[in-house]
Amino acid sequence: MLRRAYLLVVAIICATDVVNASTLGRSINNGLELKIMPLGASIVYGTDSTDGNGFRLRLRDLLESGGNKVSYVGKDDFIILQQVPPTDRLHSLGTAFHGNMSNNACEAYPGRTIDEADQHALHSHAYKYLPNVVLVHLGTNDCMREANETAGEAADHFSTLLSTIKEQDADTLVLASTLIRNLVPSVDQCIAAFNDRLPSIVRKARATGQKVALVNMHDAVPRSDINSTDATHPNDAGYAIMARMWYEGLVNASAFISPPNSTGKGAPVTPSAAAELRHTSSVMIGMFVMLVVWVVLA
Repeated sequence: MLRRAYLLVVAIICATDVVNASTLGRSINNGLELKIMPLGASIVYGTDSTDGNGFRLRLRDLLESGGNKVSYVGKDDFIILQQVPPTDRLHSLGTAFHGNMSNNACEAYPGRTIDEADQHALHSHAYKYLPNVVLVHLGTNDCMREANETAGEAADHFSTLLSTIKEQDADTLVLASTLIRNLVPSVDQCIAAFNDRLPSIVRKARATGQKVALVNMHDAVPRSDINSTDATHPNDAGYAIMARMWYEGLVNASAFISPPNSTGKGAPVTPSAAAELRHTSSVMIGMFVMLVVWVVLA
């Protein structure tokens, strides 16, 4: 009896591995170059991952295993501040790079809502890279501010975000994600309500001709892989699951992925530690000067 139970467990595990392995090593559109913009907040940034890479390194490894060249793109650090509204200047400053991997760019704004990230991405000039794929996981911070914003309002902002991306480049595939679980009950309830609205938003965007698909990240990442300290961010195992879900989503939506627009900016080069330190120092000095000016003029 025990042997039968053991064999059944082994069979289930093997079957699961076969199903999961079915997409591994598959080339997307015969090795098509993928210029990917990861757009989001702290989860996309990779907060709480031990290497700072979040899901990005694992996703790149999965894609490159099939022969696809992958480059991540994110906000242009050299922002022309005069073009950024005063209320957004401090938020828009900062490094576009995070994690110890090479090509570690991302368009991620920890602590920001959908509407805020949408505006910051516009002001950061990130769309000048003309990515052929944008990965979006956004809305958790909207739910954390539930007193000021409902799940319905957050969903409206998400719809606006999709329109923004389409206006920048209608040929870009947007791979949207349902929000992962949160260990705070009130936040998780808002997340569930927001997630329920996403399929309808995606269908409406498709009806306008937008290239957009939805990945069910919520059901894939278990509560056990959410950091119990902050109740919000995945641990390394959770980020690995996210990478796998993004990968499978890209494979499934591969028919909608076009080659990168040749007029887009080339992928940013990850700075050396010294260069990044110099840049961070200059940013901090700039922020201090702006703060002094704001205080004087207030």
